[in-house]
Amino acid sequence: MERTVLSPAKVNLYLKVLSKRPDGYHNIESVVDPISIYDVIHITETKDSGIVIKDNKGILPEGRGNTIFRAVELLRERYRVRKGIGVFVEKNIPIGSGLGGPSSNAATTLRELARIWNLDVKEDELLDLGKTIGADVPLFLYGRPCVMRGIGDIISPVELPRIWYLVVYPGVEIPTKEVYGRLKIVLTNTENDIKLLGKFKTLYDIANLLENDLERVGTIMCPQIKIIKTVLQQGGAVGSLMSGSGSSVFGVFKSEKDAEKALAHVKDMGEVFLAHSL
Repeated sequence: MERTVLSPAKVNLYLKVLSKRPDGYHNIESVVDPISIYDVIHITETKDSGIVIKDNKGILPEGRGNTIFRAVELLRERYRVRKGIGVFVEKNIPIGSGLGGPSSNAATTLRELARIWNLDVKEDELLDLGKTIGADVPLFLYGRPCVMRGIGDIISPVELPRIWYLVVYPGVEIPTKEVYGRLKIVLTNTENDIKLLGKFKTLYDIANLLENDLERVGTIMCPQIKIIKTVLQQGGAVGSLMSGSGSSVFGVFKSEKDAEKALAHVKDMGEVFLAHSL
């Protein structure tokens, strides 16, 4: 029996790095919107007890370096499942793009396997498992617009309008660890929180929200980021920003029509996706 599920991407509309923790991670505050760019995940139960993960581009790491592998392993250990699993991923979300592909894949696999194996897993148990795989996994388990705090493990709801996006991946893989490693944190006071107290009812509220502390470092590592941001705005975006740790850049548009019009401006700047909020 094979199950097929969609694994969505995300963009960070706001990302503030607050402090470095003793464990090497960073405390952040981020507003996240899941969007309609998907990896397609096919899950099959196998007769042996192995975990086999493949993808259509041959780009996913093997074994524990793979978030899907860790998700299957964790769930099997926690709930003493002996069954083998084969996972095939149609990769559309670029790796190292700041769009959350690996975390989304892990979250989608966790949730779907819990259903396939008929496990009595409570939501907070899933979130606890997700946290141990990666910082963005809880947000994908939550699956709706949210504010992430801590290392990404504290999730609270936020209401956002439906947004149309153009997302441009310039083909440069930026390792998250390296971006944070190069970041010089200037600790600021709580005035940063003021932005998050507002109501985000219109696109202009969203445009005023757009901010990413990692963008300066991302732009040093991938200068195209700055150029893409400018071109998106010239093409009619109400605002543009690097997502997460980069290198993807998104533009926020009033309508699908406006986003489609701007496609011509960026089509040669990398892999381009037209997407909307979920």
